[in-house]
Amino acid sequence: MNINDIVDEYYRKVYKMCLFYLKNETEAEDITQEIFFKICKGQSDFKQQSNVYTWIYRISYNTIINYLKRKKLVEFIPFINGTSDKHFEKSFESNDPAIKLEIEEQKQTKLSKLEKLITKLSDRERAAFYFFYYEHLTQSNIAEIMQTSISAVEALIHKSKKKLRELARY
Repeated sequence: MNINDIVDEYYRKVYKMCLFYLKNETEAEDITQEIFFKICKGQSDFKQQSNVYTWIYRISYNTIINYLKRKKLVEFIPFINGTSDKHFEKSFESNDPAIKLEIEEQKQTKLSKLEKLITKLSDRERAAFYFFYYEHLTQSNIAEIMQTSISAVEALIHKSKKKLRELARY
């Protein structure tokens, strides 16, 4: 796979991941460029022992975490783009613009609360949560990216869901 194909296929996904962690478009663009520079530079080192996307996500994850460590950011809020609660939407389907606006405001409030709760997860819980629910990766792929076991990923996902449920009660 040549670098142009990699950029075409993964740029948006990597940028979205950067936004999830950085919550700043300018920083996300800068880090995305840094990630693709590393991909381009390290392309000859890729041994194809894993999938290309696993290799790219691993570089992305490490670059983002290292950037955050350099900035000494402890809390960060994910950027949620395009998620929707289909059941919620269907239960209130209407052509009335006022009702649609109310539904949208309720969804935004719900997403805002979720964003705040996600910041309370540990870095590893947040990463597992992101890869599983936002990128829809398998637990096996997440384990490879995070360089841990599948059972550790399962535990992280379970723990993050449990923690979010508990935090949502308060």
